[in-house]
Amino acid sequence: MTEPGMAPSDKLPLVFLDFDGVVCDSLPECYAVSRTAFYRLHLGLAEPAESEYDQRHFRRLRPYIRRGGDYMFIQLALSRGLDLRSQADFDALIAGQRELDDYFHTLFYQARTELLQTDPERWYRLNPLYPGMARLLARYSGNDRLLILSTKELAFIEKILAFNGIAWPAENSFCSGKEQKLAYIDRIMDKRAAARALFIDDQVDHFKGESTHELRCLLAEWGYVLPDWRKDCSFESVSLNQLADVLHDNL
Repeated sequence: MTEPGMAPSDKLPLVFLDFDGVVCDSLPECYAVSRTAFYRLHLGLAEPAESEYDQRHFRRLRPYIRRGGDYMFIQLALSRGLDLRSQADFDALIAGQRELDDYFHTLFYQARTELLQTDPERWYRLNPLYPGMARLLARYSGNDRLLILSTKELAFIEKILAFNGIAWPAENSFCSGKEQKLAYIDRIMDKRAAARALFIDDQVDHFKGESTHELRCLLAEWGYVLPDWRKDCSFESVSLNQLADVLHDNL
């Protein structure tokens, strides 16, 4: 029952969607861009021939990524034949070479920008949206309670959405950068005077921490998710087939 003086929509939550691994399957692009950034921009070498080994292990390590520069550490691990088996292993690799962190991040985005400028057709082809995602985003693009929250720079998100015919309001996309996503969500909720929120992401590390609001976190099963995350009963999950109903019920 709606409280006096409160419209039904006032009780609905803000809904936050991650981008890479939730809206967009960016893995092919991140593989290609990080190879260029690592070998050509960092080492000054020609890119070696792609191998099935590298592609398979790049995909296996993808769940440990938190931001763009981390893809460069995957390439570093592959080039050295390092056997990283956990988030702790991957974080230790970065911590041991912290001086490369921001440098790798800059090179990754430099290579991404170059690919978009020199071969935009290939760049867009390497960034497909997940099945049905364009239709869902187009349906709710006018609803200012559906928000995109990503570590990806906003200019690239805007280009991918526009390429797919989605007129997405710029004010409904946010880049969290290095800031914890839960803290970022808290600030947006405070600014918009929102009481509740729903957050859909494919990286469980983004669910860690404390929120000062009523926040429901859903693990996107179709993203870059480790099998152990799916088995962990402490994480509520959602399938791609269920997403339309989740958005309908909350928007």
